[in-house]
Amino acid sequence: MARRTFFGWLRLVILLTVLLVVGLNAWFDRALTTDWDLPLRVTVYPIATGDEDVAAYAGRLETDDFAAIDAFFAAQAAIHGVAIEEPVRIRVSHAARSTPPARARDAGLISTVLWSLRTRYWAWRVATHDPLPSPDIQIFAIYQRGDAHRPLPDSVGLTKGLYAIANLYAEPGAAGANDIVIAHELLHTLGATDKYDLATGWPRVPDGLGGQVDRDVRRTRANGDRSVAAKACCVTLDYARSNVRQRQPWCRLVEP
Repeated sequence: MARRTFFGWLRLVILLTVLLVVGLNAWFDRALTTDWDLPLRVTVYPIATGDEDVAAYAGRLETDDFAAIDAFFAAQAAIHGVAIEEPVRIRVSHAARSTPPARARDAGLISTVLWSLRTRYWAWRVATHDPLPSPDIQIFAIYQRGDAHRPLPDSVGLTKGLYAIANLYAEPGAAGANDIVIAHELLHTLGATDKYDLATGWPRVPDGLGGQVDRDVRRTRANGDRSVAAKACCVTLDYARSNVRQRQPWCRLVEP
């Protein structure tokens, strides 16, 4: 067996050092974003795709347009015993001038890893050119014109890199549904998992239901009444239909 040369050992040390730095960076990112001792600085970057109307809509967005997300996290923090009153502090920046690298729909493992690395580098470059202070989490909000016959691409939120790509509609009437998508992907960056069946899109009962519906399901299941599960899903479905149009991407989380 050939002995390792000096340069062979040097390459091995460099590789192990890089892996150690990457691992420690990921660990610190996860620890610092979930200790809830200070507000998380979340920067939303509106990015327009399509015509001038979409660009004008995205260009008008300001921090106040996302106040509902701040309020949602504050309310949930209080419910779950988090002491900090402002867990998330959203700011808006228009420093992103282009869309993030696209991931192929049929991408395999290697292609997905390379896409992730390219996107992390792209996100880092956006942050370095942003006049705002460096954020803890980046949300790239991709706005486009709505089309009832063409669903939006899937949104993603990644813990490694602490960024999310949210595909949204450039319409004032879709602002509430857009906030849901952003909050959903923001939670993914913090390590939260999906609470719906990936095969059917229906919420898992009772984990995928919230508020009073969730409490009703747990109470009646304890008494042996399983019919409430179907009722709860119908309530969730009716809520989605009454609040947003069918083409909104989050609807598929609660509809078959």
